[in-house]
Amino acid sequence: MSDSVRPGTNVMPTVPNSARIWNYAQGGQDNYQLDRDLAEVMMGDFPEIKTAAMESRAFQERVADHVVREGGIRQLLDLGTGIPTGRGTHGMAQRAAPESRVVYVDNDPVVLNHASSLRSSPEGKIHYLQQDFRLVDKVLDDASQTLNLDEPVALLVLSTLGHFPPAEAADLVERYTSRLASGSYLAVCDTIETPGVLRMQEHYRAADPEGAYLARTPDQIADCARGLTLLPPGLRPLPEILVPAGEDIPAGAADCVQWGFLAIKP
Repeated sequence: MSDSVRPGTNVMPTVPNSARIWNYAQGGQDNYQLDRDLAEVMMGDFPEIKTAAMESRAFQERVADHVVREGGIRQLLDLGTGIPTGRGTHGMAQRAAPESRVVYVDNDPVVLNHASSLRSSPEGKIHYLQQDFRLVDKVLDDASQTLNLDEPVALLVLSTLGHFPPAEAADLVERYTSRLASGSYLAVCDTIETPGVLRMQEHYRAADPEGAYLARTPDQIADCARGLTLLPPGLRPLPEILVPAGEDIPAGAADCVQWGFLAIKP
């Protein structure tokens, strides 16, 4: 795949946007009326998506905490970060290790506006790139101004690859991981295909034929881990991954339509 921007990238405030719809589902305020209107239609048909949105954010926080505390990672690259509504990647990473450096990448101007309010710990650093993350070489070159790519990095690609066809998404992730150092982590999650999700997807497609977010099969999500080693428990519903020590897997976890994994580069 070439480093060229494909038409159809949705950053217009006059068209529903998945980051803002996700933000609304997570209880955030950074969205437009047309995002809220579409979200209400989608949640009316498939209310479980609100839980999935919250689980995605919780997974982001568990991953950031885990790779820093348990994996010794101090550099995190968060692609398609969306609009933070909680502690975010940097909040969790710098709480565990204040010197952590985090680069966020997104192409939505709403995200850029929010990113200007993010505050780093004095010992660490946060940098935001308003960039199409399909421009792999450009993104990594810019990120290298903050991150040392010769050292392990945690790459987070959470609930964002549905903007691309499955094979293209897996190729894109592989292009990133191929340039990262041994010992780097990859976290991926996305919405899996179920009858309810597919109905919701059709609502989105009707509102934005070019920008509709596409659900995945579990195999298509797993394909993003090419050349990497999946860490236990492998590809699973998000509430089953990185369950805090001493806690049980929550009831109903298997019903979550957000699936993902944490992997490491050998």
